[in-house]
Amino acid sequence: MAQTFPYTYYACDCYDSNTTTSSKRASQLLADAEAENDTFNPRNPRSNYSLYPLEHLLYCEDCQQIRCSRCVIEETLNWYCPSCLFEVPSSVVKSDGNRCTRNCFNCPVCISPLTVNVLESPDASSGTADRHILACPYCHWSTVETGIEFEKPTGVYGQLARKGNHGKTISTHKERDKDREWQKELTARKRGEGVTPSAPDEAAAQKEHEPPTRDELFSHLGAFYKSQLEAHTPSNPFSPHELNFSSPSAYSRIMNLYSTAGSKKQKRGKPTPMREAAFEFEGLAVHDPATDTAAIERIKRDGWNSTLSVAQKLAQVNPFAQFDDELRPIPTLLCTKRSKRCRSCRHILSKPESKITSTRYKIKLLALNHIPRISIRALPATNPGSAVPPASGSSSSQFSYSSLRSGIPTHFLLHLSNPLFDPIKVTLATPSTTQGKVQSRVTILCPQFDVGANTDVWDDALSSSVPPVNRSSVLNADGQVEAGKVWGKGRNWTSVAIEVVPGFLKPFTEFGGSSDGGDELNEDDDLLEIPIFVRLEFEADVNAEERGLGDSRGSKGEKERREEAFWAVLGVGRIAPL
Repeated sequence: MAQTFPYTYYACDCYDSNTTTSSKRASQLLADAEAENDTFNPRNPRSNYSLYPLEHLLYCEDCQQIRCSRCVIEETLNWYCPSCLFEVPSSVVKSDGNRCTRNCFNCPVCISPLTVNVLESPDASSGTADRHILACPYCHWSTVETGIEFEKPTGVYGQLARKGNHGKTISTHKERDKDREWQKELTARKRGEGVTPSAPDEAAAQKEHEPPTRDELFSHLGAFYKSQLEAHTPSNPFSPHELNFSSPSAYSRIMNLYSTAGSKKQKRGKPTPMREAAFEFEGLAVHDPATDTAAIERIKRDGWNSTLSVAQKLAQVNPFAQFDDELRPIPTLLCTKRSKRCRSCRHILSKPESKITSTRYKIKLLALNHIPRISIRALPATNPGSAVPPASGSSSSQFSYSSLRSGIPTHFLLHLSNPLFDPIKVTLATPSTTQGKVQSRVTILCPQFDVGANTDVWDDALSSSVPPVNRSSVLNADGQVEAGKVWGKGRNWTSVAIEVVPGFLKPFTEFGGSSDGGDELNEDDDLLEIPIFVRLEFEADVNAEERGLGDSRGSKGEKERREEAFWAVLGVGRIAPL
């Protein structure tokens, strides 16, 4: 891992997909952990998908559980263009695709927004209409390189849909349908069926043959398979005697396969298979070897830099584009505003405002407003003769988290701050030895303590309810931290000490010497991570609506006892080799 030490990650309860813990209480989770010894293992490969920083998590108030990105369901509120901030209806998105149909385009070279510029004419006194182009202000690419010009500065999307590269015209959907019907007549005439095309169609056949675009190929294939399905659909699709495997009536086909009535009385005929596309007007793309030869010669002449990258090819409408002079402007991809719901109870966790220009949220239940923040740091040195290392940032020396000494007890401070407006009782639990090949011993010197409520800062300054902790009462005569005592306490925070004995990277023999045997260490085996189970107990106010009481039986000041529990992983540092 490349994180800066120390760090804290929170584990979502969806790390174990075999058990559903969203409806369990903290006491049930703790009982299951004690009964089955189900300790969260941060070295498990599945843990990489369940550990998140506190800022990346949401919180469900109904389930009283942490919710990560896998525990939520996203719902699209609206579609909008990030360039012009125009909201697009969902019906238009389904018909025209998720691209902006106004004047918003991106450069095919550097993906920067394109601007509409006026192309200056060499003869300004000729009185001709102004010509407009799309130009990139960053890399200076423009549609002049591909021979595309526009008559008007507005409606660029519609003009570009009818213009091809180098001044060629792209046929519309109706024109493609008309050309397809003419191709069918021409094919039937060649087969000797006596069908003669009209004179305008003969003139259209003399036009220069161009490779079909992606839209034309899809239109031809869609029309071909639609005609094939209509031709193979039986007159009565629910009749078992007229069943056809190429028919879209899949339900009747499946039911007839497993039905035994009448299957032995009448022998079924083999259905006629649906044929594939055999002509260009049916969607068949014919490969021309001459295009490959011309492309090879151009690469020899212009070099490899004149070709398109894979990302540029996928963004282009023409799937046969190979060189930079075939690039076309890319319509801007639409963005969405989405709300998030809990996957278990469908409770709304996050909902932004529907206004496009607003960045505010109507509802946003963050975990940092409901879950205590946990942090760890090295314990400051108490006296010169103590084995406790100095903290990071001390004047004497700086503690190195990347080189922990094996076998030497090291003390750390576990700091826990309470974001709730109610005091909480915290219970910490951790395995005596960490998981992995390099096992370190961990001891929480004060596993149970109280944390004050998150009240106003002025209330803490004016009141003396929280007396300062005397450091001399926490340390014994040898300068070591005594067990069961709190190191520091404030308005809504409490610090306790943790003793960590880093393990040895090489196993020791029974005589105390190092041994070169054993399994080889893998990557991050020297990483010291401590899994901690955190259990919270507090009393919160109860509203009449939450209890389902519509009358005066729900008193305003009534409280209920709540419990919450979660796993956290503390990244202490790395163990230095011997």
